[in-house]
Amino acid sequence: MTNGENPSPSQLSTFDVAAEFEQALGCPFDPGTGMSLAGGVRADEREAEPTAAYEAAWAAGLHEHIVPGSEGGRLVSFESMLGVVRAASRRDLAVTIGFGSTLLAAMPIWVWGDKEQRSRVAELILSGAWGTAAISEKSAGSDLLATGTRATATAGGYVLNGEKWLVGNGRRSSFATVLAASDPSFGLFLVDFAAVDDDAVKRLPKVPTHGLRGHDLSGFILDGCQVGADAVLGRQGRGVEMVTGMLQFTRTMVGGTSLGAADTALRIALRHARTRVLYGSPALEMAPVRSLLARAFADVLVAECTELAAARALDVARQRMPLWSAVAKYVVPAFCVDAVNDCGEILSARAHLREGIAHGAFQKLARDIAITPVFEGTQLVQLDTIRAQLASGARRREACGTRTELSPAMLFGFGEQPIAPPAPREHRPSIIYGGVDEVTGLLDDAVGALHDDPELASLAGLLRTARDQTRETFRRLGTQRTAEAYDAARRHCLVHAGACCLHTWIQRRHALGGLATDRAWLSVALRRVVARLGSPVEPDGEAEDQLVRRLADLDDDDQAFSLIPLRLATQHREPTPA
Repeated sequence: MTNGENPSPSQLSTFDVAAEFEQALGCPFDPGTGMSLAGGVRADEREAEPTAAYEAAWAAGLHEHIVPGSEGGRLVSFESMLGVVRAASRRDLAVTIGFGSTLLAAMPIWVWGDKEQRSRVAELILSGAWGTAAISEKSAGSDLLATGTRATATAGGYVLNGEKWLVGNGRRSSFATVLAASDPSFGLFLVDFAAVDDDAVKRLPKVPTHGLRGHDLSGFILDGCQVGADAVLGRQGRGVEMVTGMLQFTRTMVGGTSLGAADTALRIALRHARTRVLYGSPALEMAPVRSLLARAFADVLVAECTELAAARALDVARQRMPLWSAVAKYVVPAFCVDAVNDCGEILSARAHLREGIAHGAFQKLARDIAITPVFEGTQLVQLDTIRAQLASGARRREACGTRTELSPAMLFGFGEQPIAPPAPREHRPSIIYGGVDEVTGLLDDAVGALHDDPELASLAGLLRTARDQTRETFRRLGTQRTAEAYDAARRHCLVHAGACCLHTWIQRRHALGGLATDRAWLSVALRRVVARLGSPVEPDGEAEDQLVRRLADLDDDDQAFSLIPLRLATQHREPTPA
């Protein structure tokens, strides 16, 4: 770099990309910044778009991270995108969900679009335009095969007719990727709204929602909407396959929104506990408060390990994502929502106030994050996907054994530039993986690596036992959709999450931040996972206390509540009591 130029994303490390973006946005606790918590609450009260926050996000380049570097944008890896999404989500989920809807609309263009389609969509996004993935319909829900919108072939292209509802950016979008029934099967179509007749598109009203009030969740009606033959994406008749493939990217990124929001919730709860005096002492000195903070922090770290591995796999192991993206989508939002709920217990009545602590932002944050387990497919949808993938994997194990092909050093090499990261077009997503889940498959090695710590090895052994039981269930049940099969899918998700924590500890604890070297976080995190699996384990009180002390240190040092070192944009504030 010369002449004082700023580095390009490709010249920055994965963590540096997020750090640069974080500083550009400013401190969310400072009411004078564009993406402040106070501004988000004001917009939420009016059920209005957070205009100032969107403008601040655009100014910091959030939209540029939606567009691959090959198309003129700043998306150089999905691992780096995750860091950017987390930073933005510390401030306002309505903003990141809106940009996420554009990402969902754009991903099939990057993967299957031709040169002209990619160029046009990149031009729109980089100019600040919104996109919408027009998939959902009132009568269809998550059943893509029930899609009622129809594309009828004409001499010059197609005529689209149908209603899309409950789609992000439905009213404000400049382009849409539309799933429609056609011949020979379902197709995916790129609709540039500037190129079609105005009377062919009727925008529907924004749907009132409990949370995310500033997000444009609405829809539109296509009535005789004429598009050219060049509107078809990829091969005609592969629309459902393409939608399923693009969801692997976006449902992984939903976890980034949850993690960002959980960081802010923890920060609000911690600062309140340190300054709120009860019975003559700060609330933080009360054992139940400390335990809630420690367990909430541990839940966030479990979610982080799972999410980091999934985002990195989009770059280095994309063929695993039919399974791993669904696991991450099931685990990460759920753990983060639980963490936020624990923070709400600490705040007590103040968690419900629309004023006061952090400008009343907690109640908005709690409402906003509650929807993240539903976006990009509900928990039940994810479990059904996981059930099908694990049943396929069980058949493969019987035929080929349990040999693994992916090294944990590669998958858990967070922050390292991926080896020749594939562009979206160069490694298209598959619908079925059906192979061995290396994350859980390598639990045997993880248990062996903990031979000098019998307590951690015992916890890891409980995960391994649960893994073996789940494998046996799918070997026995095959593809059956029984309650037992869905519960086994749920248990696999938890084992996968616990294994991600173990592999992170073993592979990366000396390469990440100071928190990563601590044994305490792993002890509490594994207990949180094992408890959800139904195994009774005693709490580690000493580790919980250590985790709370580390939480306070990170806040004092203006660091993210994360295993990854990330300095936050700061606001001057008075020191908190010791």
